[in-house]
Amino acid sequence: MSTPSIASQLARLRKERQAIEKKEKALLSKTNDQAVSQIKAIMKESGLSVDDLLAALKVSKVQKIKKAPGAKANTGVKAGFKVPIKYRHPTDHGLEWTGRGKTPLWIQELKANGQLEQALVA
Repeated sequence: MSTPSIASQLARLRKERQAIEKKEKALLSKTNDQAVSQIKAIMKESGLSVDDLLAALKVSKVQKIKKAPGAKANTGVKAGFKVPIKYRHPTDHGLEWTGRGKTPLWIQELKANGQLEQALVA
């Protein structure tokens, strides 16, 4: 009796994995359906509307729970949040840097000359 080839073993395992994933999806769907049914029953029993639920979740009707296609990933920075200036050029006060992003050439030059401390904003 010969042992099955690696390819046939892989094919068998893939089929088993697909069958297990299919069962998992069915169980999750059943669980979700039960949860939704319970939520609906509680809402009906309590006289709550969808608007009440959204307000409790702090989601407005206009907001989308899922991001729109093409939306940027969450960067962890609030939109419109300004970072305070950390460095200002000692002679040309129009040159400023927050310390984030690509290091400007003038900062690199000051650092190379050992004068970066002079540019720190108090």
